[in-house]
Amino acid sequence: MFGLQHVQEMENMQREMDQLFRGFGFSPAYGSRVNQIVFEVVDNGESFSIAAPLPGLNIEKFDISVLGRRLNISGEFSTPELPADARWYRQERSAGVFEKNLQLSTDLDTEKIEAEYKRGILIINLPKAASALPKKIEINVG
Repeated sequence: MFGLQHVQEMENMQREMDQLFRGFGFSPAYGSRVNQIVFEVVDNGESFSIAAPLPGLNIEKFDISVLGRRLNISGEFSTPELPADARWYRQERSAGVFEKNLQLSTDLDTEKIEAEYKRGILIINLPKAASALPKKIEINVG
């Protein structure tokens, strides 16, 4: 019973600290939306298409790299600027650094990869390597 009371007091203190820091524009480190970035991956047969909503992305601190079948995406979200006399009432947009690694099922043609960032959405087209595509074999009739 004594231990349970301490756990509840610690949880109450954690909630109060989170509320205090939110008042200054900070979000709690645990459960951060930066760690909850969602990527949609579609196999189109000859390529993969990846889409991810990334509003507020600082494009100067953004990187996409490919090694074999592994796609690595990293970047940083900018913190919106407030006027001097304003304070956060509620902040839900992510801020901070993120990194996401995706393992794909086939090798990629790294020379033809295209990426576009438009209206807060990242879209990447990853063509599969020719060796990963089905090849039709002709039959010679003798």
